[in-house]
Amino acid sequence: MDSRCIPFAEIPQSSKLLADYLYDFSRVASFYGYDPFQPDSYPRAARQAPVEEARRTAVADVLAEQNQQFGGGPETQENIARLRRGQALAVVTGQQVGLFGGPAYSVYKALTAIRLARKLTAEGIEAVPVFWLASEDHDLEEVNHSTFLEDSGQLLTLRDAVPPGKDTPMGHVRFGTPIEDLRRQVAALWPQELSDEPQVLLAGYAPGRSYADAFARLFHRLFSGLGLVILDPLHPTFHALSRPLFRRALMEAEKLQNLIRHRSLELEQIGHHPQVRLKDNGTLVFMMVNGRRLPVRRRGNGFFIPGNGERSLETLQDQLESGPSRFSANVLLRPLMQDSLLPTVAYVAGPHEIAYFAQAHVLYGELLGQMPVIVPRASLTLVDRRAQRLLRKYSVGLPECFRGRAVLRALLAERMLPPRFQSRLQRAEAKIERILKETATEVQKLDPTLQGATDTSRRKMLYQFNKLRGKAARARAEREGIVDRHLDILLNSLYPHRDLQERRLSFLSFVAREGRGLVPRLLEQFQSPCRDHQVIFL
Repeated sequence: MDSRCIPFAEIPQSSKLLADYLYDFSRVASFYGYDPFQPDSYPRAARQAPVEEARRTAVADVLAEQNQQFGGGPETQENIARLRRGQALAVVTGQQVGLFGGPAYSVYKALTAIRLARKLTAEGIEAVPVFWLASEDHDLEEVNHSTFLEDSGQLLTLRDAVPPGKDTPMGHVRFGTPIEDLRRQVAALWPQELSDEPQVLLAGYAPGRSYADAFARLFHRLFSGLGLVILDPLHPTFHALSRPLFRRALMEAEKLQNLIRHRSLELEQIGHHPQVRLKDNGTLVFMMVNGRRLPVRRRGNGFFIPGNGERSLETLQDQLESGPSRFSANVLLRPLMQDSLLPTVAYVAGPHEIAYFAQAHVLYGELLGQMPVIVPRASLTLVDRRAQRLLRKYSVGLPECFRGRAVLRALLAERMLPPRFQSRLQRAEAKIERILKETATEVQKLDPTLQGATDTSRRKMLYQFNKLRGKAARARAEREGIVDRHLDILLNSLYPHRDLQERRLSFLSFVAREGRGLVPRLLEQFQSPCRDHQVIFL
């Protein structure tokens, strides 16, 4: 494999906050605890990370149980034992439990966490990778579909058609019989000689399994032997251990809201858009009511839950004490719940999460006292052999795909012209330029005021010549009937739906072509931590 890097400044829709975080950290340093690109950040964070023994033991007991259920191997159990004994810290990442693993960046998060844990261990900071399932999230529309690249170069989007009840956490949503047909369609992406491989990888996607359970089983198969520890926060023990955090989030709801509001204003003052906007009466807490995960909001001196009436602080505290599993954290409080359970030295974050942490930083200062190193996940575009051949054929790269379909099509069409004809056009253009330049010089001698008219005429003539070249290229392409097919392959593979590949395509699209060995190959290939988007040629 070979790789190249593209700065995020050259990638469409990249945020200014991400650019500052990666390339000008001093501008945003006050919103984070540590610079991820400074080596001394990790030993400093490590000194703040340990968790007391009783809590370590309780968490490790649940992790051992969950990972045995999910199919984790001996390497995973050994890493859990290291956490239990206090011999290792955690490099944590996490993601929503998307259908068939969700977008490819979910895999890249886990790869980054594994790679960083290995690196820190080699440098004397014992660490293990932990993947936090966002099983409490209740946004079905974000996770019930997955998109694949077919052999034809077309995109295949599969969607789970069985809707759950409204506001149901994804860890409680279970597949019906339609998942069997979806699984067969994914398995068909593998060549016949490897037809056993998808049966093993996708075995968790079966009727009766939850989204979280199926996701965890898939990841343990993808990362087999690499020691990844998976944590499902829905377990009652995790909520019982999180009582103190939820209690403070309720008791200090107005104060915490004001801290976040002030932090949002600070971000806006230096030109950054806050990622999370809490309602004026919002809190950081959700509550399960009749199977629905609903926000807890403030009203006067008490609280209310939309559609379910008012609650006093005392009532909520009593309910928290008797049934902590009914309470869960919003996107800003969730990392604090995570770091109250785990000895987190670093968190591997995507671009949006990096923005979340700029706001959550004030909560860390108020509620936990320390924040881990926030490490950007690997950002990758994988280029398979077919796409590589087309990139070479037309002498283009990923940045040309960012320019849009019409521009890229014109470029491919022009480069479809026979080399001799292209050379002739280039010579003709150079000759026209020379003649126009000589003519302009003579006209200026006669009358300097005609300089503007001369420049205008020159631009028009060259425009018409290039227009003729474009028409010739299109005519050739239409006669050949191949440019549009190649254009579809390149865009669907490298920039599907005008978005980065990692945000649209399932990683299984590439596993089907390259085999399960792709994961360890990538683990050795990509750079981490890296400031740029990496293009990897398979």
